[in-house]
Amino acid sequence: MITRRELITGGVAGSVVPMGHAASVQESQSAAEREALRDIARQIGSVDGTLSRGLLSNAVTFGLAGKVRGQMETFFRTAQKFPDFIDVGYDVFMDVYDWHVKNRQQLVVTRGPDGRYWIQFMFTTLILRGEHDAGYIGIPYDKG
Repeated sequence: MITRRELITGGVAGSVVPMGHAASVQESQSAAEREALRDIARQIGSVDGTLSRGLLSNAVTFGLAGKVRGQMETFFRTAQKFPDFIDVGYDVFMDVYDWHVKNRQQLVVTRGPDGRYWIQFMFTTLILRGEHDAGYIGIPYDKG
């Protein structure tokens, strides 16, 4: 869209400026417009890629939940069952909480007999252990 100022100055400048110069000004404007459109297309592609990764990615590998799942898989291979418990740090606990919210899964958060917070993740109970590092994932174990 052309503004009023561009219309008036373009008309006045067009009558004063030789024809060859006006064509080069128009070419440089169209080159700038093309570059701006390319930049917009790159930004849209970036947004599209981000949305695709977020919506089409494997939901179980969200955050640290994938590492917890890896520990569960290792335990399953050796015992042929899922572990009853895994001790985790704060960040892992909150990532599993966020996983439930992201995937609209029912949250089962309770307090154990020792006062620690427990969260059910698939078939295993994760126990929040505040004395460990935030990213801590313990060795899976059973009730016994």
